[in-house]
Amino acid sequence: MEKLTGIVYKYRFWISGILLILLVFFEIHGSSILYWQNYLSNLTYIYKPLIGISRGIRSDEWAVNTPMLLSQYYNNSGLFPYFSETIRGTLTDTFIIYGQPVRDVAIFFRPFHWGYLLLSPAKGLSFFWISRVIALFLVSFEFGMILTQKSKLLSLIYALLITWSPVVQWWFAINGLVEMLVFGQLALIMITLYMNNQNYYKRSLYALVVLICAGGYILTFYPAWQVPLAYVFLVLFIGVVLENRKHFHWNKKDVGIGLGLILFLSIGMIYILAKSGGTISSVMNTVYPGGSAETGGNQFSRLFLYPGNLFFAFSRELTYANFCELAVYFDFFPMGIILTGWVLFKQKKADIFLILMLLANTALILWCLFSWPEWLAKATLLSYSKPVRAFLAVGFLNILLLIKALVLFEGGFSKWIKVGAALLMSVVITLLSRELYEGYLDLKMSILILFLLFGSFYVILSGNKDWARKVLLVISLAIVFVAGLFVNPVVSGLDAVYQQNLIKKIQQINSADNGLWIVDSGAEIGFPIINLPLMAGAPTINSTNVYPILERWHLLDPDGSEEDIYNRYAHISMNLTNTNSETNFVLKSPDLFEVNLNIADLEKLEVSYVFSKRDLSTLSNEEVSLIELADENGFKIYTVNYN
Repeated sequence: MEKLTGIVYKYRFWISGILLILLVFFEIHGSSILYWQNYLSNLTYIYKPLIGISRGIRSDEWAVNTPMLLSQYYNNSGLFPYFSETIRGTLTDTFIIYGQPVRDVAIFFRPFHWGYLLLSPAKGLSFFWISRVIALFLVSFEFGMILTQKSKLLSLIYALLITWSPVVQWWFAINGLVEMLVFGQLALIMITLYMNNQNYYKRSLYALVVLICAGGYILTFYPAWQVPLAYVFLVLFIGVVLENRKHFHWNKKDVGIGLGLILFLSIGMIYILAKSGGTISSVMNTVYPGGSAETGGNQFSRLFLYPGNLFFAFSRELTYANFCELAVYFDFFPMGIILTGWVLFKQKKADIFLILMLLANTALILWCLFSWPEWLAKATLLSYSKPVRAFLAVGFLNILLLIKALVLFEGGFSKWIKVGAALLMSVVITLLSRELYEGYLDLKMSILILFLLFGSFYVILSGNKDWARKVLLVISLAIVFVAGLFVNPVVSGLDAVYQQNLIKKIQQINSADNGLWIVDSGAEIGFPIINLPLMAGAPTINSTNVYPILERWHLLDPDGSEEDIYNRYAHISMNLTNTNSETNFVLKSPDLFEVNLNIADLEKLEVSYVFSKRDLSTLSNEEVSLIELADENGFKIYTVNYN
């Protein structure tokens, strides 16, 4: 076993590369796109995942992000436009919000999108999913080697707990979380290599990777996670610099490299800002999500959510929340903080990493627990991050503290102290977790949690022993296997979409006439059906509007009296009517509004086609005729004639 693991370690990058090529060749990905089949009827064949199940709750992925990226292959104006005419049925910035692959120099900062530009849709999607999993694992392992002073065992534990944690897997495909973790850790690895290498050719390459990481991190464009994670990476950066300062020798060439890095990053960001500045301004001025300032607090319960995360992948749905919102790192809280305190105060080891990470963790925990003055929240930029999102950084730091403290932990506790402490903490946390989940955790689940926590805490308190680290690896493998590995399905290809008669018909109609479409929601088929035509390249007015088109809605609301309803990120339901009632807007939830659209106003929106599940021919009148073109998989397509 030792010889085998040695070979795997030595050739880990080659093995990863071969694995990536093989999985992309077979079009393997983790999208829940097969869930679309639940909305179609008269299917000739039901496609199923190779492993796992499609997750309806991950609609941000399979119903929004993935249809949008697939639409980039099917634009009448060309492949991968920066400004698409398909999403929203008008020029839409695809790069900065819900970042999609674009054929533009800006894609330099998004390496996980490069596969889309070179490969078919199914293989591009596979590259996006698989490359990010492999990159996150490898980068986490390599950074773990820095953090643990080259302990392969602890580095492997760290990489497992980061890569297949519940929160990473439940949020894997959207909001740039994986990219933040990859770019942040990879930049630290490159800085370490830079400071310990005197070859300026290699130093230039390291700086180039840092440039990609910096730009990629900025362009994730999700401040709710970017800001708190930036504090984590900042203290880790300081630790890396201070740890390696004695080995670092620099001269004028390093100044040139540093200035060049800043210059090229600035040019890149200015270029992107010039193209997407209007989009960013539009988003910041929406009613939702807008630019409202957070002040923190009220997230004490999240410290004790992690035990319940064990069962999310295989258990019944929650009745009061969804798994994604309750997903956290399985961080063994409070063990990281306890061991850190022991190393710093009992062993009196003034480790710079532990000190800095403990300070950052304290600040972020205070943000999550207590309300701050608004001026302080804005000064620290934490006003951009809801505590429920910022807690991600707390869990990340808890794991970092635990792994680093295990490296430095010496001596030990007596058997009975370990038993007593582990039992007390496991009982308290099990009871708190059981209470927080409001009946979700039954007796069997609670007993399993109790035994797992007791064993984990006992092993961690024995952490300086070789057997304890091996047992902790086994425990970590069991945790990620149950809580993370099966969150996303294993799927091959995109035939579940592109072999459907409905998609083929939309493509046929759209190829003949690239007119504007709307999805009629009169038969209760709003979201996610509003995004189905996008996958065939049909320009759809009421597809998810990631930012608003105020000019369009002002055509229906000339005095702007209902602007607060439609000035937002929104899924849009359109209910066609033929009555004397005027078109009006109804807000259903923060990210959903309905347009009760009188067919007389279809011409204002220049609608050519209507996608519906009901018979719309009865709505025709002397001014507007709705003529059925197709009836496939339970949906009808109508062409609109203006008399």
